[in-house]
Amino acid sequence: MKPVWLLLISVCSATIGQIFFKKGVFMTGEITLKGSWVSELLKLILNPFILSGLVLYGISTILWLIALSKATLSFVFPFTALIFVLVMLSARIVFLEPIPTLRYFGILLICLGFLMSSLA
Repeated sequence: MKPVWLLLISVCSATIGQIFFKKGVFMTGEITLKGSWVSELLKLILNPFILSGLVLYGISTILWLIALSKATLSFVFPFTALIFVLVMLSARIVFLEPIPTLRYFGILLICLGFLMSSLA
């Protein structure tokens, strides 16, 4: 498997992990850490969405490390920018979160920057 595929799977895993985190905290409710922080922490960790998000982040990290062993950091690191783009667009689709017009321009700039850095 080429490092690009490893990186894209890593990016997708991190993105889905973020969506699962949001779904998990939505189900759990606001985290205040007032009172018994241990029970708050347990409530979070035992939430299946948060647990799944953590597993996906673990998978993402392992794939990222494998990709780093096969390519330069200057090639690998710009792929993190794709996570910002995919998380914003996923939040729009999954949670119907509004994205202001200016943020769409930001997404476009991130994509252009990613393309320029990956083609160089």
